[in-house]
Formats: sequence, C-alpha cells, structure tokens
Amino acid sequence: MTDSDTSKLLRSLAKLIEKPEIKAFQFSLIRTLNNIIVADSIILYELRTLKRVVSEQAETFLVSVGYEDTLDEDLPTPMLLSQQPQFEEAFLANDVVTRQIGSAANPMWRSVYPILNAKGITGFLAVDSAENAQRDQELTAIFLGFYRNYIALLYDNHRDHLTGLLNRKSFDDKIMKMIISLGADNKRTVDKVQYCLALFDIDHFKRVNDTYGHLMGDEVLLHFGQCMNETFREYDLLFRVGGEEFVAVLRNVDAEQAAAIMERFRHAIETHYFPQVGQVTASAGLTLLAANDLPVTVMDRADKALYYAKENGRNQVAFFEHLVAAGRLQQGGGEGDVELF
Repeated sequence: MTDSDTSKLLRSLAKLIEKPEIKAFQFSLIRTLNNIIVADSIILYELRTLKRVVSEQAETFLVSVGYEDTLDEDLPTPMLLSQQPQFEEAFLANDVVTRQIGSAANPMWRSVYPILNAKGITGFLAVDSAENAQRDQELTAIFLGFYRNYIALLYDNHRDHLTGLLNRKSFDDKIMKMIISLGADNKRTVDKVQYCLALFDIDHFKRVNDTYGHLMGDEVLLHFGQCMNETFREYDLLFRVGGEEFVAVLRNVDAEQAAAIMERFRHAIETHYFPQVGQVTASAGLTLLAANDLPVTVMDRADKALYYAKENGRNQVAFFEHLVAAGRLQQGGGEGDVELF
C-alpha cells in the first residue's frame, strides 16, 4: 500500500467515527467504503425477527438501513431471509459468499458479508461490483471488523446495562425525533407513520425489594426486560427509563392494535414465573403521539393513564384517549391539565 493509500485510509477512518451515533455511523461506513473500493452498490442490511401485531408468529427478515435523513423507526420494506438464497447461504456458512449475478453480456459480482457480534449474525453488507477484486474484499472485511467493535461501544452507550433495553438517554433523543417526523409528514402529504407510547411499571416492586432484597429485584427486572424482547415486535422501541419504569413506543399501530399488543404483554408478565418471587404483574398507560406534542406532555398523558390503572386494581392496561372519551379522565385546555374524577 502506498503512502497515498495509507493517508486516504486513515482519513476515512477518522471520518467514519466522527459521529458517535449508531445510524450515523452506519451511513459513514457505506460512504467510506464507496471511497476506498470500486463498487456499483453497497447496501447495509439489518437482520430482524418481526412479530405480527396480534399473533405470536415471527419470521426473519432483512431490512436495509435506508436513507440518511430518515428515522431509525422508518423501516424500508423488509425481505424474507428465506427468499434470499445468497444471504441465507452466508448466514448458514457464517462467512462471506460471492456469486456472479446479472446477464452473461454484463456480468456483475455480489459479495454478501455477514455482520457478527457476541450474539451471532446481526446483519449483512452486500457489495455489487463489475470486478471480483480480492483487495477490495480484504479491505471490506477489515472495515467490517472495525465496524463490529465500534458498534459494540455505541450499543453499550445507548443501552441499559442491566436489561439491555434502550436507556433514558436514547428515549429522550428518539421521542423528539418521532414527534418532529409527525409534523414533517403533515407537510409532505404522505401516509403518516403512527406512534403509540406505553408507559408501564411493575406492580408493588418496592415490596419485591423489601421482601427478597435488591439482588433479587434486579433479577426480576432482568426477566421483565427479557419478556419485553420476546413479546413486542422487533421494530417496537423498548426502553428502561428508570427503576421499575419502562416505555414501549409502538410503530404503525392504531389505538386498538396498540391496546392488543400491550394486553398481550400484560398477560405474558402475569403468566411468567419469576424465580423465588413467583408471580409479578404490570400496569400500563398508553397514549398516541401527535405532531404538536412535546415529550413532557406525551409522558404526562401516559403517566395519568398509568396512575388510573394502578388506582383501579393494577395489572391492567389503560388508554388515555379512551379514558377521556369515556369521561373517566378529564383533559383541560392547559398543558398537563388532566384531572382524575
């Protein structure tokens, strides 16, 4: 490698890590590779197991990262992994798979690189080029190794260390982006993405800590987080926002679907066996996001609904807008002006 090549590579690495945010880093990876290898197309895919709204059915999909000005939650159309032979081959082989594609008159090469972390394959990088260059494959593999390690650091910064769910910092960043996107959608006359926020916590959690100790309380929180990951859909955003309080942001659902998803989770917690503790239950408050919202007003509505659920028996799901419509909660004209009867 010449001095010029080395300088170019070092500048690319510096550019790659200038934004400590996962999605920005993913786009930087694609831009950087475009500058140092010869390729007609470079696409990064995430591997996701997507669950249906009201059933336990789940299938493994490929989801492309999309465009730089879209939200993490604005997912492109997913592709079934089982219907993509080269990706499935790379998944099973746990190694790069290169195949010739295109017509005989205009041949192209596609290399599919699996992206791994400690839990296994999390996605793929697909590179299409007119030449099957060994040097470019080696550089791509090196960059993917760097990508894997740096993503692990970013992941650690955005996740709760106990449960592995997104943390409060991530919630504060993402909720504002979602609200802004709702206002932008109104201006663009496109189909609007719908979001529903659910705030929930563990019923009588202080009693668990007082009776069994804080170590066992942490064990309950860990199991609770695992139940969240197993019950919600892959593209629902799951957060631990403090103590025994959790948030789920459900994407592309109406009020009825959101209530069904939360009811499924409530039942999953109620029927789950927590070691030594036995049965644990959860209460939840839901509200829809609107373009003119502020994060504090959204959380206030969800908190009022959660408080209503707890005051009326716990182990239940309460929807703020439904409670207002039924006259059980009253929403005034001022910010946060909500009263319980």
